[in-house]
Amino acid sequence: MPRNKQKQAAEELKSLANTDKAREDAVANVTRQLKTVVKVAVIVLIVTWLLALGFWSGLQSNIPLYVAAVMTAVMIGAAIFIKRNFDKSQEFGALLGEGSNLSDEERAARIAKLDAKVDKGDATAIMTKAQLQMQDAPRDALQTLEKVDLAKANKMIGTQIRGMRAMIHLNLGEIQAARALADDVDLAKTADPKSRGNVAAIVAEAWARSGNPIEAAELLDKYDPDDKNFEDIRVQLLRARAFASAHKKDITGMRRALKLLSEISPQLLALFVGQKRIHPLLEKEARKRLEKSGLMPRQRVQMARR
Repeated sequence: MPRNKQKQAAEELKSLANTDKAREDAVANVTRQLKTVVKVAVIVLIVTWLLALGFWSGLQSNIPLYVAAVMTAVMIGAAIFIKRNFDKSQEFGALLGEGSNLSDEERAARIAKLDAKVDKGDATAIMTKAQLQMQDAPRDALQTLEKVDLAKANKMIGTQIRGMRAMIHLNLGEIQAARALADDVDLAKTADPKSRGNVAAIVAEAWARSGNPIEAAELLDKYDPDDKNFEDIRVQLLRARAFASAHKKDITGMRRALKLLSEISPQLLALFVGQKRIHPLLEKEARKRLEKSGLMPRQRVQMARR
């Protein structure tokens, strides 16, 4: 498979896995949740102050007012903290932008903007920088992600970092390194079902390719790629199913996963051809489908002349 075709397939996978629509939906969802939280907090504060004023007038004591004031201060502090983190997430999301379509100069400029925060150990900045590096410099992305001390990191951040590092190792054909990270992933420490499904796909692929396809398939059975809730991670789930089925010698399941991937984009099948540590059955079937689609020239076997 020509190198430029492999790169094009990798870019297509990245663009499908990280669409602007997915980010916009995530931001809209968080915004709705924050508005609900704010409304509840305001109601709680109003009720708290009404009760405090009632007790104050009845007991002639300032203690209820002190309690209400402390609760108000805590809620204001929490609101400032949440808003600051939300604004930071939006800032980093904007830096990612159309990541797969950036020129080398644009990518370098965005990475430069993140370096100061990366040097300070900001986990979100580290993940954002690594995502910008993944396409053209996966080794650099790994080095960036390794700046996060997983033993000390927040559980949710640690899960995301392990998943990203494992995915890069899988793409590089470094299966045992991916497996070591996958085994330490705690899927319960994910923000939402979609994030859980994304990380589960990486864990399942690492398990399948390192000799544990049965457990990999059992894990993937919990995440239906046809479920609308998993539409944004459908490619990742199907990719993992293709690996799990191949290593389980489930030819029917493997072919179904490849067929569904090719319906999304035939170029995605290039990810299984000419790469390191790909199951021969999987590579053979993917190659056959690519040849049939016209994206890869058919191999011709020449008979030796007698």
